[in-house]
Amino acid sequence: MSLVQQSIEVGAPVHNVYEKLAAFENYPQFMTGVQRVTPTGADQTHWVLDVDGRRREFDATITERTLDERVSWCATGGPLLAETLTLRPMGETRTQVVAQLEADIAFLMPGDKHGQETLNRRLKHDLTTLKTLVEQGSGQGVPRGGASTKNLSGNSTGAGGNVMASPADVAARLRERRVL
Repeated sequence: MSLVQQSIEVGAPVHNVYEKLAAFENYPQFMTGVQRVTPTGADQTHWVLDVDGRRREFDATITERTLDERVSWCATGGPLLAETLTLRPMGETRTQVVAQLEADIAFLMPGDKHGQETLNRRLKHDLTTLKTLVEQGSGQGVPRGGASTKNLSGNSTGAGGNVMASPADVAARLRERRVL
């Protein structure tokens, strides 16, 4: 299991960045190996990846969508994959994006002896691609139903310095709820 974190500053208002991230169908445009993300329910998605030329699929739950602040998701019933993307306004026209990705390296990069390093570089590359897409103004915006404030982690979130749950904590709580 590996947890990596990267950040990047995007030359766009926080809402523009949020719109790109809240529409999961956009993820293949900037996430390495992601071929398709299809909404399957209100907070459910189905992901198709290309991992070393092999097709891998999993379902994921959107664990949080806080307007102009945070988007989180985690895989369900499969490998541990979870990501939290936190947005911080840097004035009117700039936004810092902080991405935390927790992943089962064996699933994402089988046979890679330097999986942690590779995952870290991949996340940095993905954020750079996201920055380019947002700054060029491409994207579809928020999916039907608009934005919602949803936090299933049980932790408080926000700009007030509250502790945020790691992607792994969110995934563990979701698994516990299914067992109960």
